[in-house]
Amino acid sequence: MCNETLSSYFYMVEIDGIQTTRFLECYGLEMGFSVFEVEEGGLNTSTHKFKSHNRYPNLVLKKGVNNNNELLKWYQKNINGNFERKNISVILMDSSLGEIKRWNLFGAFPCRWKGPSLDVYDNKYAIEMIEIAYE
Repeated sequence: MCNETLSSYFYMVEIDGIQTTRFLECYGLEMGFSVFEVEEGGLNTSTHKFKSHNRYPNLVLKKGVNNNNELLKWYQKNINGNFERKNISVILMDSSLGEIKRWNLFGAFPCRWKGPSLDVYDNKYAIEMIEIAYE
């Protein structure tokens, strides 16, 4: 067993078990829960804290614009009334592309798409972003 710190460079995203295009950025792998407080009355007042709902921020994926429009089509399908949830896996790999860690996100659906910023004076790649809500 190796305790080597892994590079964030080697990862892939699967949507419903199908490997997708290479993403430049992937963030939003996070979880937490809300906390609420209840104050106790009397002479020695104190505050008690309790766990509430689980919270998961949205997953954000960024990639270079190419001729693959599957993510945009999925988003458009959802806003046009054909709501479709999918399962997503984010897989971290070692330098020989062997799977090290996997994060599974269930009941996912796209909730925001952002096209590239286009500027004739800027020689950068055209980047698009999709934001995905999940359970």
